[in-house]
Amino acid sequence: MIRHWRFVAAVLISLFFLAWAARLVGDFGTMLSSLDHASYGFLLPALIVYFLGVGLRAIRWHFLLRPVKSVASKRLFPIVVIGYMANDVLPARLGELVRAYVLGEEEDVPKTTTLATIVVERMFDGLAMLIFVTVVALSVPLDAQISQIFRAAALVFIGALVILFVVGSSRPRTVALIERLEHTLPKQLEGKVAKLADRFIQGLDCLQSGRLTAAILLLSLGAWLCEATMYFILSLGFGLGLGFPAYLLTTAVANLGAMVPAAPGYVGTFDFGALASLRLFGANSGQAAGYVLVLHVALLLPITLLGFVFLWRANLSLRTIGQRSTISSEEIQA
Repeated sequence: MIRHWRFVAAVLISLFFLAWAARLVGDFGTMLSSLDHASYGFLLPALIVYFLGVGLRAIRWHFLLRPVKSVASKRLFPIVVIGYMANDVLPARLGELVRAYVLGEEEDVPKTTTLATIVVERMFDGLAMLIFVTVVALSVPLDAQISQIFRAAALVFIGALVILFVVGSSRPRTVALIERLEHTLPKQLEGKVAKLADRFIQGLDCLQSGRLTAAILLLSLGAWLCEATMYFILSLGFGLGLGFPAYLLTTAVANLGAMVPAAPGYVGTFDFGALASLRLFGANSGQAAGYVLVLHVALLLPITLLGFVFLWRANLSLRTIGQRSTISSEEIQA
């Protein structure tokens, strides 16, 4: 029942943002015309740059995991792609749980520890988006509402990173505190919560090294720069005539919007964010809507298909993972 309502809520969120995006489009005739007259020859180079960014994400995950277990980036790349695929076909960003499950099966890394590295990864993604917005704001005045949103986002992401650093640097004390509090929990949880917390905090060890933290930040910026470059290359086929800063901001706004739990493939949340950003730079709404539609499909379809290929090669299925990608009581007791 909980899963059912979670799915319904995700779909409603997507429908809300889709309706909002439709209001921004206004002229659907121009949108269809832009799709008809676009030059799709830019799609291949755009995808090449995009998958280069996915490769950088696999390298980044290698550094995130290194204090726990050194896993080669080439072994992590298929798991990253599977995670993207799962996020594209499952609601509420369940691909993160899928990725933790597959890594646990392939490399015997505890799922809770893996989830901690993914949390850190998401915080650095947010930090990269904030850096993009700051760079754009130096040359282009931002809408007051967007400025407020990003100030709030800065507090969230930077504050979360500080908390994760503090928790990771005081692992024994944190676990000891949780052990003392366990007597207030139901008996079936006593002796388990602290063990689970210890495994999670182990995944934060990457933040204790200045070199690792710097490498993770640089790789995050590189990965997102690849995605922004993909947006720019693809836009050339639609003749939007906007400079690269427009696509830096679009990358930031659209992907921060995509972090909101919604229907599979970030439908609605991504599209509204991308359209709203492009309109700030004077893009024609109908023309921009055609571009965003093709961009969204390009972001979803190739990596989803490749993810299914990697899933098949790993002798796994989404049904199997869906049944087993939660943290089991056996793992907590192990």
